[in-house]
Amino acid sequence: MKETLTQLRKTKTLLSVVLLVVAGAALIAIGHRIQNITAWYGLLPLTELGGILVGAGILSVWLDAYLRREQDQLEEHRLRSILTEQAPVMRDAVLQAFAANHDDLKRVATPELLDGIISNSLALRLDNAEFAHEIYTDIRDQAIRATERWHDANLSIRLAPHPMGCGTSKRRPTSSDSPDMFSVTVRWEYTTIPGHQQRRFVCTSDRAEYDELANANDGTTGWYIGPSSNVDAATTGAFELLAFTVDGDERPIRRSARKHGQTYSVAVGDDVMRVAEPVTISYTYRTTIAANANMLFFSIEQPTRDLSLQFDYSGCGIASVSTLDLVPSIRPTRIERAPAKTHTDTIRVDLDGWIFPRSGVAFVWTLTE
Repeated sequence: MKETLTQLRKTKTLLSVVLLVVAGAALIAIGHRIQNITAWYGLLPLTELGGILVGAGILSVWLDAYLRREQDQLEEHRLRSILTEQAPVMRDAVLQAFAANHDDLKRVATPELLDGIISNSLALRLDNAEFAHEIYTDIRDQAIRATERWHDANLSIRLAPHPMGCGTSKRRPTSSDSPDMFSVTVRWEYTTIPGHQQRRFVCTSDRAEYDELANANDGTTGWYIGPSSNVDAATTGAFELLAFTVDGDERPIRRSARKHGQTYSVAVGDDVMRVAEPVTISYTYRTTIAANANMLFFSIEQPTRDLSLQFDYSGCGIASVSTLDLVPSIRPTRIERAPAKTHTDTIRVDLDGWIFPRSGVAFVWTLTE
């Protein structure tokens, strides 16, 4: 734009010079033609006026170049003075606006620019550019890849002795106090804006399929039962989705079975997806696990803010349980056990703040001898 205006100004200047020179030359020619005429117009100093116009046209070229150079230097000096005096104020105002209102930053910044700003800022804060870039990229990819964000999640786990049959092992227990299999009843409840029209729950004995489900991020919850457990993953005794509700309204559950597993499907609802507002989702499923497996691990599927977990193993012949907090966080995890006088075996785990996928909580137990 500036170059166009400069070219336009030069064109106007040259046009003015040409007009002055042409007008001056014309007056000089007319003056020479009428200089010997005795009429009154022969007395007009047309030759002198023409010379003045020609001189003015030629002189204006030099004056314009000189004055323009002086004007440019003056404007440059003025701009430098303004920038020197006002740059800190402008910088602080821009940074404060971006920090106070993300909408201002959103209007002017592309995702690539935002990544650069955050990564560079973190590098300055940590004094290590490579470290800052890697941890920011890891957190960014997890957050962007997530289709939902869960809030105020509650996880309830009930462990109980499992009766023989129903797809479980036929081995006899090693003692009267230690059952061969445990029935595990799990209930999740959380608030979120649904990101999937359909939720799927897949129980499989194929490790490759389970790994694929864990990385799919398509609204599918996977549960793996290894072949060594002697449990048929395709039976309801191995895994069964008992209930699925959205804001307290139960949704129909469809089940399909195959050789190495089974799948449960639930439609969240077109109206819920269309409104796109937070709803409370809860679901309950039951599975089985060998008592001598000695461990249960519950992973985080989506970024979750604030998780309360309760593990009840009353009457299972378990001597002790250790809780493994596999959630990286600077906030301390609160672990509480039921008092002995309550005659119940429960553990409560509270995790505050954001928890990212691929982390979780594990319970490791030893059976009563």
